[in-house]
Amino acid sequence: MSSLTVLQPGLLTTIQDLGRPGLAYYAIPAAGAMDERAVRIAHLLLEQAENCPILECTALAPTLRFDSAATIVLTGADARWTVNGQAVRRNEVLQLPAGTVLKGSAIRDGLRAYLAIAGDWQVARHYDSAATYDKAALGGIAGRALRKGDRLFWEPPVTETIPIFGLYKGPEWAWLSPRSRTQLHQQAFTISPDTNRMGMRLLTSPTIECANYQLATSAPVLPGFVQLPPSGQPIIVLQDGQTTGGYPRIAYLKREDLGRLNQVPLGQEIRFVISPLLGKR
Repeated sequence: MSSLTVLQPGLLTTIQDLGRPGLAYYAIPAAGAMDERAVRIAHLLLEQAENCPILECTALAPTLRFDSAATIVLTGADARWTVNGQAVRRNEVLQLPAGTVLKGSAIRDGLRAYLAIAGDWQVARHYDSAATYDKAALGGIAGRALRKGDRLFWEPPVTETIPIFGLYKGPEWAWLSPRSRTQLHQQAFTISPDTNRMGMRLLTSPTIECANYQLATSAPVLPGFVQLPPSGQPIIVLQDGQTTGGYPRIAYLKREDLGRLNQVPLGQEIRFVISPLLGKR
């Protein structure tokens, strides 16, 4: 487990992501980063999902000691960041060895600066989001701004021998047999050469079993939906895919994962991790 220690918290430094939209009916604000563009730039440079957590620094940036090596990106307004006293640039991938002190100052040319770290942050999540909402103590570290002495932990990214993608339960997930549900997250799938811009065909043995391979009527589908035809070999709807379909929609991938999926060469294997939650995006 990698970590950093907060030496000085800055004026208002919180853990954010792209928030938890769609919950206004329950009187829960979307929350999330105030500059989504800066967040997306940071995660794009780190080649990780755009909704990963990030530090949002307001007006006065913090001073942090990296107790472990880390890969980071700084975006947003200019916090005049320094690494061990040496100025560093924004919008670049920086490799920090263990013991590095990253220091920010009063922010200029804007109000908010952002710090992204490559890895899986070990922070509180509510409604599928790590965004800090202090009025209800949701997300981040106890739902509050960082304080002196706080520690932030993360699991460094693992170099994948086989790409792994998060898979979310679709409307017809319950139609799958128990064996097939287990198979989806324990077995590798080969990307068929018979794949195009409409859909990615996956090959596996044994095939995926379903109680019914045909919906009563056609239903809407979007890029990322995983359909299961009578062959038992799943199809992932891609960017040029149809807008409705009659096959069971057993699962789906989040939109931000499609770019990485579409870069996997034909004939290679991929794996899935089944999320216990229905995604909000």
